[in-house]
Amino acid sequence: MSVTVEDLLKLPSLLGAGVAAGRSGLKKVVTSISVLEYANPEMMNDALFPGDFYGGEIAITGFINAREDVPLQLATIRRLYEGGEVGLILYYVGIFLKEIAPEVTALADELGFVLICMPKNRMDLRYSEVITEVMHAIISEQKRDTYLVGEMLERFGYLPESQRTVESVVRMLRDRLRCSLFLVDGRFRPVNVAVWPQAGVSSLAELEQFYHGEAPGLSKEMERLPSGRWVFCAPVRDADNAGLSLFLVREDQKLHAQLCLQAAEAVRLFIGVWSRGYGNVGIEELLKAILNDEPVKMRRLAEIFRVDVKSIHHMFLLMPEKGSGKKDRDLEREVRDASTFLGQYFEICISGTHQGIGVVFTGQECTTTEPEQILETFYEEADKDIRLVSCPGLQDTAQVRSAYLLCTEYAEDAGCIYPRRQILTGSELEFAGACRQTLDQGEKAILEKTACLKGLEEQDAELYRTLETFLLDADSNIARTAELLYLHKNTVKYRVGKLHAFFCCRIQKMPEAGRLYEAAAVLRLLRDSALSKRTKEGGKV
Repeated sequence: MSVTVEDLLKLPSLLGAGVAAGRSGLKKVVTSISVLEYANPEMMNDALFPGDFYGGEIAITGFINAREDVPLQLATIRRLYEGGEVGLILYYVGIFLKEIAPEVTALADELGFVLICMPKNRMDLRYSEVITEVMHAIISEQKRDTYLVGEMLERFGYLPESQRTVESVVRMLRDRLRCSLFLVDGRFRPVNVAVWPQAGVSSLAELEQFYHGEAPGLSKEMERLPSGRWVFCAPVRDADNAGLSLFLVREDQKLHAQLCLQAAEAVRLFIGVWSRGYGNVGIEELLKAILNDEPVKMRRLAEIFRVDVKSIHHMFLLMPEKGSGKKDRDLEREVRDASTFLGQYFEICISGTHQGIGVVFTGQECTTTEPEQILETFYEEADKDIRLVSCPGLQDTAQVRSAYLLCTEYAEDAGCIYPRRQILTGSELEFAGACRQTLDQGEKAILEKTACLKGLEEQDAELYRTLETFLLDADSNIARTAELLYLHKNTVKYRVGKLHAFFCCRIQKMPEAGRLYEAAAVLRLLRDSALSKRTKEGGKV
């Protein structure tokens, strides 16, 4: 049995603590503990997360640097969750952090991210007591429980979908066994590398020299390298992959051969269940390596296919509508068609499918035609049950992955805000994400964001509908608004004039238009969320 969050609450140092939120995550496995306090929390958010946090860690914090910044607290919790963290232990509540905001507890409940609140108004509590007891409990349990495969599969099941990669499995094994792992192909080319300690030096070159560039097959036990390190090799093969080998390298002492074999089995099971064909050399593997943030594999495949990943500046996504029933082969055909079409206007780098989404990476433009016009032309010929997303201006593969995750997380929200658009931009998805985060922050944040529209919907529903359509659907175009509302242009002009009078400004003039635009989007998203909830709970509206 592994140590869970629930088990930690029985430790003497945590007996006075209470669960403030995220109870659904109490069964999550805890593998380590760390302290989360930074002089500049905003820099921490941007630079470190999700970073190298891969499943099972619980963090201690007092949110001292973010004690009055609820949005930053929410952003931090999201980043921790995305990296596979299981929860936070909050200290000094009532002293530095006056109270846990309702928005924070609501988000933690939604994510199943456990918030443990230490006794309030206590300055005599020490981080070291909890750290010592938690690590002792984890290490003691790891010595007793040597069934590594079950533990890894259990921990992996709690990871967010975006972190369910071979890279994550290899890193989790590194932290569990405190050794370096090297997953290589038949020609000794690295597919995944995880070095222990993280700041240590890779021993892959020594391995390649020691084995003369050829994996030796299954080891009977760890053997000594000239440097004094210990190494174990195990094949990782199934019916679909090209034949990989896993090397485990320990600096100080030997690992039991059974643990090494279990590590290889955990990797093989993951590949067989979640990543079939992993390690096969195909161009789509390069695409997946970019989107899954697997830098070693990405560089190796980029070299094989002679693709300069630095030349990727634009990502196009083909996202099937929910319930469209589109099959993989249909999506693959759409991607091929899109790649052929876009090849007339851009340098095509890579195209393929990933997690049920079509992806086309392009480089420099070969035309002066606007990307929006290009996509509109393509959409006229494409299946109408696909939503297109355009993400230009990408500087590196880290931005590519961030843009992809943004699209997958907020595509549904963007579809709610812009229901009449089949072509979206990365900026619109980012805007949709900001609107969703406003809703997640609770009633106070919603009221502050929508205060500028207060009273309009109740006073004149038709006028409000005109405003919403004018701003969100028609790009502030009167003719387009009239078309969408089935009205005469003069009627729309009259209503827009009334709106000018109501707000004492021209509604398409910045910065006033920006505030109205965002408020209308938040209200539309709120209305759609409430409608969806009632539909799920009652079966009908």
